[in-house]
Amino acid sequence: MTKTFKNILGLFLGLFLINLAAGYFDAKIDMTQDKRFTLSKASVKVVQQVKQPTEIFVFLKGDFPSYFKRLANETKNLLEDFHQENPHIDYVFINPIKKGDAYVKSLINKGLQPAQISLRKSGKMEQVMVFPWAVIKQGNREIPVSLLTKTYSKSMDDQIEKSIENLEFALTNGLHLMTAKKQQKIAIIKGNGELDDLHIADFLRHVGKKYRLAPFTLDSVSTEPAKTLKELQNYNLAILAKPTQKFNEKEKFVLDQYLMNGGRLMLLLDAVKAHKDTLMYYGKTYALNAELNLTDMLFAYGVRIKPELVKDLIAAPVVLKVGQVGNKPQLEQFPWFYSPLAHPNSKHPIGKNLEMVLMDFVSPIDTLKNQTKKTILLTSSPKTQLVGVPTEINFDEIGKKPKLEHYTGGVQTFGVLLEGSLKSAYKHRVKPLKISPTLEKGHSALIVISDGDIIKNQVNQNKALPLGFDKWSKMTYDNRQFLLNAVDYLMDKNGVISLKNKAVHLKFLDQNKLIAQLRQWQWLNLLLPIILLGLFGYFFTYWRRRKYRA
Repeated sequence: MTKTFKNILGLFLGLFLINLAAGYFDAKIDMTQDKRFTLSKASVKVVQQVKQPTEIFVFLKGDFPSYFKRLANETKNLLEDFHQENPHIDYVFINPIKKGDAYVKSLINKGLQPAQISLRKSGKMEQVMVFPWAVIKQGNREIPVSLLTKTYSKSMDDQIEKSIENLEFALTNGLHLMTAKKQQKIAIIKGNGELDDLHIADFLRHVGKKYRLAPFTLDSVSTEPAKTLKELQNYNLAILAKPTQKFNEKEKFVLDQYLMNGGRLMLLLDAVKAHKDTLMYYGKTYALNAELNLTDMLFAYGVRIKPELVKDLIAAPVVLKVGQVGNKPQLEQFPWFYSPLAHPNSKHPIGKNLEMVLMDFVSPIDTLKNQTKKTILLTSSPKTQLVGVPTEINFDEIGKKPKLEHYTGGVQTFGVLLEGSLKSAYKHRVKPLKISPTLEKGHSALIVISDGDIIKNQVNQNKALPLGFDKWSKMTYDNRQFLLNAVDYLMDKNGVISLKNKAVHLKFLDQNKLIAQLRQWQWLNLLLPIILLGLFGYFFTYWRRRKYRA
């Protein structure tokens, strides 16, 4: 056996052993800067909780543009990671168009609305339906998951990038919804003039898919304070949705001690009382101090809602009747600066990838220095004006050009997250109730938003409309998703909401530059292989001549 033969035999044997080992060991190295192909700890935890066979049907298969193919490939890579982490999870990609019109109609009836896109075929532009959806199925239960993040960006590349960033959260959250039992409970506080169930029905319907909900009143505080607090502590979160009646000290003390004991609060408060219905009917209303008696409690936690109203040049329109043609009223939209469009904090998981949030008669929030960590969640534009109360608000200013010199108030805060160490509002004060033990500090979290109407859905024919939808202007804002994200953040034990902060940096071709240099690249692709082949032939021939000439 010659030395050359031994070397060749050793090479083949080494390759055989490497392939054999590769069949038993599955290893992957993620060398991307953003760790796009690495599951987060939160995802791994949720995936490992799947104990029953679970199928994920993805409808991103078919003939569609490259950006949707990229979304499909990223989805496939993620689902493959899910499957490798837990074999109970399997997936399949389906082309719904090939399955026929009946199948497409069934998907639409389930709420899986297709995206209509233009695709060039045989030199002609055609409209093609794409279903950027997945359905997680376990037994007879199904959960639809949207894979395309809603955005008002005109660039499809931006929308796809945001969708890929949100992909791990969307599918992990879907699995979490499928596997988690409704063990966590939310108390909807009643008894102080809060919004009725019809006007928060859309929020309750969506949050109720994930958590157990129940009304809770503070009526028994005076007679059985300890029992009331103990019952409230059975809930993980308490929500106050636009209270209009003053809180007494005993009620405040129970809420305070609930927070000090680790309970979470979401306070949607109006510091100024102004009635939109009255304004729409009479053309004017009066703004007054709401006097909820919560100022000292909020001050102790580190925030203060100022009894003022914010007018913002970036605001939602109001629709008014300007005339009548026959039996049909003529409606027209006008800018209404008392309805600011708030900017969610895109760097925080609560506000990540969200559009504007509609506010009505909102007040500014000041943050105070203390040990509590504060995160601004909602802000105005820089073009604001602060209006003190009491004051009259009417539609007389509609149609008038705003004086820009009056809108120099700067960016105002409308929503704040407070978390970490909290000081009791009753520290070093006489306690209104005897509750043992009474805590003077605690570790918890609360969200304060200075507009109770942020959670209010409109009503049509005694039916609740989607939260954030304005039936007059036909505009939809991101109120619902913002509040759902806020609830998830306060209730999150697995860290799933943190996946929203995952950033993915995709490299897209510059289409304008590509079109401008199209001819140059076409010639390069045509001639470069011929030139390289010719050079190789020339030097190979030259080398052979020199070798055999000797």
